[in-house]
Amino acid sequence: MFAILSGLLLAATAAVAQDAGVPADARATINAANAEWIPALKAHDAATIAAPYTDDGIFVTATGAVTKGREAIAQLMRDRFAQMGTVTGGELVQDGLTRQGTFIYEWGHASLELTRDGAGPVHSGGRYLTVWQKTAAGRWAIIRNLSLPE
Repeated sequence: MFAILSGLLLAATAAVAQDAGVPADARATINAANAEWIPALKAHDAATIAAPYTDDGIFVTATGAVTKGREAIAQLMRDRFAQMGTVTGGELVQDGLTRQGTFIYEWGHASLELTRDGAGPVHSGGRYLTVWQKTAAGRWAIIRNLSLPE
């Protein structure tokens, strides 16, 4: 798995100059999903967070736990909301986006500010690698999303 991830990251990094090859409809879909992520976390809106995934999309947490399917990813988020506390701020930064064949690779980093049980703010963050693909219905969707530790 590590070798595959390393290969994807190297391919994505080497292809940054090909950023112009990302179709406008894909870029719009990705930008919209990214713009909705922090507000959805603040609202504990698991459906919005899971919406960009395919029915059988896979989310891999920073600890290596694998969740398969949009509905299961939404449930994972609902479970996380119960533990994470209140999201008071944060940002999602896309560090790169490139197309390789039928896939679009997106990578970046995120940071969150949380409060839990009346305690002071807690910082949480990490990196991500997301793989998008156009579905048979013509919609760009997440087929793989890897959350990487900070």
